Amino acid sequence: MELIDIRMDDFVSHIVSGETVTLGFTILTDGTPPPVGSRMQFRAYNGAAFVHASMPASGAQMSYSEASKSATLTITEDQLEGWNPRRTLTFTAPVNMDPSEVCEMLSIVYYQPRYEAGNFSVLVKPDGEQAISARQVFTAKWQDIVTGGWVYSYDVMVQANNQSFAQWKFSSAGLPVGTKIYANPWLDVVHDAKEGIVELATPPGDKYFLIPGQEVAISIQLLYPAASGQSPAFESLPNLMAFPR
Repeated sequence: MELIDIRMDDFVSHIVSGETVTLGFTILTDGTPPPVGSRMQFRAYNGAAFVHASMPASGAQMSYSEASKSATLTITEDQLEGWNPRRTLTFTAPVNMDPSEVCEMLSIVYYQPRYEAGNFSVLVKPDGEQAISARQVFTAKWQDIVTGGWVYSYDVMVQANNQSFAQWKFSSAGLPVGTKIYANPWLDVVHDAKEGIVELATPPGDKYFLIPGQEVAISIQLLYPAASGQSPAFESLPNLMAFPR
């Protein structure tokens, strides 16, 4: 596999100091499967704390080093296809950042089995605002007869804070790898939970307009892998957040 480039969705991402944020990025390759032993490393700087990165549903492992403040995603088994190009990175920004300065929070370093193939910066400016609030309610759970896994159902409520938005999205990062969306939601699926993150977004148009002071509820059901069993932790979507698109 040949790595061509890694590109953040925004060259400089506008974030809120002290908050957890999920950013999207694209990995451009020649499309062939990554070889066993190739790695994607996330190195945190300047007080940032790594939380999660999307990863293949099988044949990969994530490890974390407290000493180097880095997380490493390693391909451990032969892959049948190339990287899913649309990927995510979740981290917590430090408090009291200077809103006037652009800061490198992390770097993404890609390694082929025997050499470093590229080093890419994650730049942020902490002058953003919490434009959309999100909260959740766990509603039910039941066992799926076909897979043996457990389905957990949630209502996610989103609300614009200070201005209206026609285009928005919400995500939850840190789910067990191999989780699936159980029933088709009415929002567009950007990430389907299999790589540890679910992200839903509004379709084109203004059908789902967010107005300050009015919540919009979205029901979502997730099927957790049978090997994960039941867990009280699954009654809450981890790292739930909503943003304008």
